[in-house]
Amino acid sequence: MIDRRDSNWWKQAVFYQVYPRSFKDSNADGIGDLKGIQEKLDYFQELGVDALWISPFFKSPMKDFGYDISDYKDVDPIFGSLEDFQSLLTAAHERGLRIVVDLVVNHSSDEHPWFKAARSSRTDPRHDWYLWKPRTGRRPPNNWISLFEQRSAWYPNEATGEWYLATFTRNQPEFNWRNPELREAIYDATRFWLDLGADGFRMDVATAYFKDAEFRSNPFSFNLVPNLLQHHIYDRNRPEIFGVFKDFRAIADSYGDRMLIGETHGLDPVLAASCHGNNCDGLHMAFNFDFLYRKWSARLFRESAERWYELLPSSAWPNFTLSNHDQPRHYYRYRSGRHADARARVAATMLLCLRGTPFLYYGEEIGMNCEPLPKASLRDPLGVATWPLRIGRDPERTPMQWDDSLNAGFSPASPWLPVNADYRHKNVATQKTDPDSLWNWYADLLRLRKSQPALITGTLTWLDVPPEVMAWKRTERRQSEGKQDLLVYLNFSGKLKTISVPVGTVLQGTRVAAGERINAGERTLGPYEVLVVSQG
Repeated sequence: MIDRRDSNWWKQAVFYQVYPRSFKDSNADGIGDLKGIQEKLDYFQELGVDALWISPFFKSPMKDFGYDISDYKDVDPIFGSLEDFQSLLTAAHERGLRIVVDLVVNHSSDEHPWFKAARSSRTDPRHDWYLWKPRTGRRPPNNWISLFEQRSAWYPNEATGEWYLATFTRNQPEFNWRNPELREAIYDATRFWLDLGADGFRMDVATAYFKDAEFRSNPFSFNLVPNLLQHHIYDRNRPEIFGVFKDFRAIADSYGDRMLIGETHGLDPVLAASCHGNNCDGLHMAFNFDFLYRKWSARLFRESAERWYELLPSSAWPNFTLSNHDQPRHYYRYRSGRHADARARVAATMLLCLRGTPFLYYGEEIGMNCEPLPKASLRDPLGVATWPLRIGRDPERTPMQWDDSLNAGFSPASPWLPVNADYRHKNVATQKTDPDSLWNWYADLLRLRKSQPALITGTLTWLDVPPEVMAWKRTERRQSEGKQDLLVYLNFSGKLKTISVPVGTVLQGTRVAAGERINAGERTLGPYEVLVVSQG
């Protein structure tokens, strides 16, 4: 059962992101749902995770697959009902699993009753809940860009003779967070889910809530990546956001044991660190995407982790992730021919043994890939708008591969996205029976993490090792048990590397069995070898 007295549970938890459309279909319509997630609660326990972050399941016209919300207090029928959510929450809590809801409040759907009222008249009480500029011609008010449509972010509204702002798609109008009534309506929706028992929120594009009060155009950038031909200094990441973070934190803290993790809009770890607040009165955690975007390199990952630790306020808590619903899966990004699984083991060990809360993405534990999809199969508005550049998000959202049956056991019906072609040999059922599989590597690491306090709350000290090796020591000091030192060595290269090790016992390794004793001295790490040792 969930212990409501534990306000720091999120520091010790391993989170697992579920993209509900693609996880498990319970009613044979080709789309995953809440009952499907509930069917798999025992799976999460068996794997060893502690909390689920579920991507949006609110009522929505699905123009951006749930990130365009038309009712903040209801479940879309595609995913089930409010009663289904309550059933899922109860069943999860009975198993000791936490549920974190995806809160999308930078914008709503254009089919939300609030926006329908707001766009009807300039005198409507909710008109000021959204962002508008008068139409004085055909030219938009500034140069802000719609991320998923690759055009101006301003769209005409004939009824009021104005432009409305939508920086993702035209169907996702942006809220005016300077309006106190809008704020209170959002806070009320937040309390609704907390009252039901939700354990917290992942806050979508949290640093984008506020826009420049003068609506100034962004300066030009020479970055040729789509939507990055300008420096986004006026349409996101404005300083006013920190006051709202304090409001959200006060609400969460009033429930005792709830948590908030924010998605920053950009790669700047300074911005992510600042979201915690100088006195840690902001978000509990913020994603550091600088780490996620690093290329395959021991040096680069260490530099990113070091900087993250240094930037965080003294009492803030770090987190790490390598994949999510918006980025190509890290198994795909870091693949290298026959070494793909070996690299995945290195990545998993890094993620689960660094100091901080890990976030896993569904299918990561079996090495799900990102196979390119034909244009006819695309569903993501970004993918459709940017074809054939292949920067859409559909490949990382394909159905979970449960077994080698029809549609990988996801659904008896034709899935909303094609199942990866490799599912017959890459699936949960097959890997669970193979002690050398990637699934069992993850499960073993998660068990190890739970059994070793040093891997959760221990301090971290970097070790001097050869280039292309990443290594650190985790130290836990407890009065009853004395000091515990765990050492982690990761060879990021396909070459042999010589390291110095102390005497100890292997806890996890790719070439050395757990439980084996090793002597102090020089030791050779094989290509992509992982070695976790308890010193002494």
